[in-house]
Amino acid sequence: MDNNKDINNKYFTAEEVAEVLKVTTESVRRWIRDGKLKSVKLGGRYIRVSQADLDEFVASMRGGTNG
Repeated sequence: MDNNKDINNKYFTAEEVAEVLKVTTESVRRWIRDGKLKSVKLGGRYIRVSQADLDEFVASMRGGTNG
């Protein structure tokens, strides 16, 4: 069952992602807007980034993908 993966996954706010990556919150929001960083919208202005999506984003940045 793949559903267990999502249940056990940790989710971060844009502010938390910014703190982890040592960038501004606006950079994180821009990456999300541009489709470079996947996120989940919870309604209104609330967004979360899963640990898996954050890991994937960091790996793609280390690989030199600027897409």
